[in-house]
Formats: sequence, C-alpha cells, structure tokens
Amino acid sequence: MTPLKRLTGWIHPQPLMAAVLWGGIYPGAKLGLQEIGVPSFTALRIVLATLLFFAFSGRGRQLALPRSLWHPMAAAGMSQAVLQVLFITGLDRTTAGNSAILLSTPPLMMAGWLALTGRERLTARQGGSLLLGLVGVGLVVQSGGLVLALSHLAGDLLSLGAAAAWVAYNLGIGPLVGSLGTLRATGWTMLVAAVLTTPLAAAEASRHPWSAVSWTAWAGLVYCATFGMVVAMGLWNRSVHRLGPRQTMIYAYLEPVSALVFAAILLGESPTTMQVLGALLTFAGVWLSS
Repeated sequence: MTPLKRLTGWIHPQPLMAAVLWGGIYPGAKLGLQEIGVPSFTALRIVLATLLFFAFSGRGRQLALPRSLWHPMAAAGMSQAVLQVLFITGLDRTTAGNSAILLSTPPLMMAGWLALTGRERLTARQGGSLLLGLVGVGLVVQSGGLVLALSHLAGDLLSLGAAAAWVAYNLGIGPLVGSLGTLRATGWTMLVAAVLTTPLAAAEASRHPWSAVSWTAWAGLVYCATFGMVVAMGLWNRSVHRLGPRQTMIYAYLEPVSALVFAAILLGESPTTMQVLGALLTFAGVWLSS
C-alpha cells in the first residue's frame, strides 16, 4: 500500500469536514454578536438549526419519538442547550482564538472521564497527555498577559465549561443516532435545546432594533446555524455512530486550527507567541490521549 493510500485510509472525511466548518463559527459568531445580543443570537441559531434538521429528516419518515428514547433524548438535549449557551456567552467574552483552542480539549476531558468512571483504564501516556494539555490550556489563558487574561478569564472558563458539555453530548448522542438516524437524533436534541433557550431570549429579542442589524451580522448568524451547525453536526454525529466518540474526538484538535485561520482573515486576530505555544501543547496532549 502506498503512503498516499495509507493516509487516505487513515483520514475520515466526515469528522474532518465538520471540524473545518466549525472553525468558521468563531469569527461568524463574533460578527453576529457585534450587533445581536447573546441570548437572541443563541436562541435564533438553535431555532433555525432545529427547523432545518427536521425539514431534511422529515421526508417520508415518521417524526414521532419513541417513548423509550425520551429520557436519553432529554439528557442529550440539555447537554446541547448548556453547550450552546456556554459557547456563545464565552465567545462573547474572550477572543475567537482562545475560545477555539479551549474548545479543543474535549478529547482530554473524555479520556479523564472514562478513566474516572472506570470505563477505560488511564495509561501513563494518557495521564501525561492530560498534564500536557492542562499546561497548554494555562498558557492559552495567560497568552495576553495578566491584565488581558483577567479580562478574558470569564470567557475562557465558560469555554472550558462548553467543552465539558460537548463531552456529555457526545457520550449521549451515539446510541440515539443508531436508533433514529443522524438528522432525526440531532434535530430532536436541538428541539430540546430550543425549548430551553428561547424563553431566555424573549425579553431581549422583543426590545432589539432588528431593522438596524447589518447583513454581515445576519450572515454570521446564518452560517453558524447552517454550515456551522446543521451540516457540521450531521457529519459529526454520523461519525460518532460509525467510529465511536473516542476516535471521532481525535479530529476536534483540527477545529481551532481552522478557527485561527478564519479569525485571522475575517477579524484580524493575530495569535501571540504564548497562545501558539499553548495551542501546540494542547494539541500534543490531545494527540497523545487518542
């Protein structure tokens, strides 16, 4: 087998494309959040994505959810709601680069969680990866100096919380995809998230001057709901079902690379030396844990 065939056989296109598409969410959301409040942006993104998921999954198929899946679906939907709220709120309070790098840590969290719950034994290599990733996260948080780090601290912590919610979501969505299919399973989790987040945005949305929102802000919102959520999550969830959460999570470290490139082009964000070093250590930890 040639090196090219070995490489193409090792690379899985579905989680790879999902990671690239997710990278565009960070600058897209930043553009939208300049003119749309966090609660409204989060709720509109989830509602639009939910409608699209059901529109694509409802052709010739029964949309009713079996009673046996109500509890796992509610748990996965709550994880999705927490993920989206923490992600958008955190992104609003830190840089796109920091948010993307910190949200690359789910593979480390996954390895730690599986070890703590006794599902898998933590090897010396995985233990070292957790320590290396922790150092990398610390450097990312401190990358702008103490004053800037403190101003972004809340956003960085919220981003880490979103990463933890992402782990919980991946642990719960796999069996649901097996029972319902990718689009239906994702659509139902998004519907639960929409029900939970929409009331939080009602008051702000009713007062917002929507006519003054520019096309760039709308474009950021639409991208985050379509390519950044519907398409990317469909690809990702299908991969979780086929490859398992552990192997799919390997591709999570490509997301911040994509995000940093998009942020540099669209927002003019230039990564600092400390941020790059922290990112490299985080990615190394992710690679060692997989």
